[in-house]
Amino acid sequence: MSNKGTAVVTGAGQGIGRAIAEILVTDGYEVLALDVAQGPLHEVRESLGVRTAVVDVADSEAVGAVTALAPNVRVLVNNAAIQRYQDLLHTTLDEMHAILDVNVIGPVLMAQALVPVMAANGGGVVINLSSVTSQAHAAGTSLYPASKAAINQLTQAMAVEFAPMGVRCNAVGPGTVLTEGTAGHYGDESARAAIAGVLPVNRMGAPEDIANTVSFLCSEQASWITGQTLFVDGGFTASQGSFFRSARKAHK
Repeated sequence: MSNKGTAVVTGAGQGIGRAIAEILVTDGYEVLALDVAQGPLHEVRESLGVRTAVVDVADSEAVGAVTALAPNVRVLVNNAAIQRYQDLLHTTLDEMHAILDVNVIGPVLMAQALVPVMAANGGGVVINLSSVTSQAHAAGTSLYPASKAAINQLTQAMAVEFAPMGVRCNAVGPGTVLTEGTAGHYGDESARAAIAGVLPVNRMGAPEDIANTVSFLCSEQASWITGQTLFVDGGFTASQGSFFRSARKAHK
């Protein structure tokens, strides 16, 4: 067992979550990778050598059972999320519940289950995954941006409430990161090149960009950082106007 204890990562089956699980293994944590689907977890388990469990973060009973799987937890990464590309007037009630239950209620349930265990272990770190869409977003993205804005506020609340227990809490807000889940949304190679071209760093993000940031925020070097949302976006939030104009042109 790792001397650093256990890091629990939700939504770890692919994309950003998988990259986070991988770097935390490298950092010396014993990782428990959670996802709602068994298929992706099998590959993660085989390639990274981590423990896995199928858990729906919106299911309070399933989340409660995670405490028995991670008695030595020191890190919780709330990465699981649902994104819908649909305008608000046509978003169904079931879709609303799905987005908010997973993206907002899920991180709270996970914290309720694991933060007391962290405190008993001497403290720890909670990382919530936000998004640049919490600051500015295009039409037709449904409730996802609102759910991520809620995460920014929850992160501050968690930071204040958990600090006396020795637990820090920060959020990481990815920008235009190319993953298995976002590949279709960002179009073909020419569309992606157009999007990258209006970002100051002139490239789209990779899951490893986000994972590296999570790794830092979990480290001792970040021990005086809590309650912050760090946007890792290649300059998106500094140039959002030009980004959206270009994105609209690229999709026409």
